[in-house]
Amino acid sequence: MAKLTPDQIARLRRRFGPAPGGGAATPSGGGLESAAPRAAPDTIAGRMNLSRRFLRQFIHDELGDDPALQELADRVLVAAQDGLEVIDGQRNSSEQDLAQIEIGLEVIVQTDGSRPAYLIREDDIVFGSGPPGVWTDLLGDVTRLEGIRAVLGSVGRIDVVHPRAPFAGTGWLVSDDVMVTNRHVAQVFVNFDTGGAPQIMPGREAHIDFGHEWQGTASRNRRRITEMLFCGATEIPTFGIDHGLLDLAAFRLAAPDAPGPAQTALPIGIGDHLAAAPTRIMVIGYPAEPPETVLGSVSETDKVLFLLFSRLWGYKRLAPGRIMPGTLGARTLSHDATTLGGNSGSLVMGLDTVPVVTGLHYGGQWGADRVNWGHVLRSVLDEPGVPGLRHATLRDLCAGEGVGLVGPG
Repeated sequence: MAKLTPDQIARLRRRFGPAPGGGAATPSGGGLESAAPRAAPDTIAGRMNLSRRFLRQFIHDELGDDPALQELADRVLVAAQDGLEVIDGQRNSSEQDLAQIEIGLEVIVQTDGSRPAYLIREDDIVFGSGPPGVWTDLLGDVTRLEGIRAVLGSVGRIDVVHPRAPFAGTGWLVSDDVMVTNRHVAQVFVNFDTGGAPQIMPGREAHIDFGHEWQGTASRNRRRITEMLFCGATEIPTFGIDHGLLDLAAFRLAAPDAPGPAQTALPIGIGDHLAAAPTRIMVIGYPAEPPETVLGSVSETDKVLFLLFSRLWGYKRLAPGRIMPGTLGARTLSHDATTLGGNSGSLVMGLDTVPVVTGLHYGGQWGADRVNWGHVLRSVLDEPGVPGLRHATLRDLCAGEGVGLVGPG
């Protein structure tokens, strides 16, 4: 058996231990073999029980009841149980190596209610695509659910013609005809080497489509991206993350290709409290398939993540979580919502401040200390952008395009 170091155990506890104030799931009614007895969700047996039930039901309902997936799920839970016992102090060694334990625990937190990522169907949350628990109750509360549904309809996938991927990232509406996304997403379909203002590449056929739902609406309010209005001043590197750069861009949209439902323009929040830990938030977007180098080289456990989620990458999801304490300054927030390896350009929004947008997700890391990052939008309002565009700063764009700024209360 391989012994884990105290530092490795501490990292596992930080990443995968139950979140304070409601991160771990609690049962909230039937649906997942509700006739069977349940262990308490804050125990190892409880977390394992919730994950096993959810995986079996999810594979049955969404993935064709594939027996190979059921078998792989059962195998990865063995490594997960070792990891939970390490976190709980019951052991400090395992026959599984650290990478297997980490991926097993990743499956646990995505399936026991700690960090769900709900599918969206017909602009509504598919609560059955995540385990029942605290987040189900919070998101389904009548005081916020209608507002969340309106927000879901204003988030779309940025589709492109590209040799490596069918879409570049996520965008969301801040006015009737303006969307916001990341600069690194824009770099997929914008030519910055024109000698003047950046131009949309005609051959990439960039559009935003507010559908792309798993077993739901395939296309809704599809709109052509016509003009870059504002963009962070410096190119975002392909590899690595420079938190000092402004990874934000805004674009003009054409009218929808076909009539669709009305959409909500989402205001930007400028209150200090919006990005404070441990505020409950949600991230809405279209998770992309992570490269194999991101997930590592663990065969069996990697297979579970790929096989369980590969059919669902590129579809709209809502992932709740919390703002985490950060060390990167006032312009950067850290959060623990599940992004499944993508979500570039996704909005970050407080559960209790819908429909006000707090931040713009721009990246994250897997590995020893998994964390996700986004711009605190109120803190980047006055950062200068690329010269020659219609607006010099995000604040100028808000004033010129009728984008709401809400706060500070």
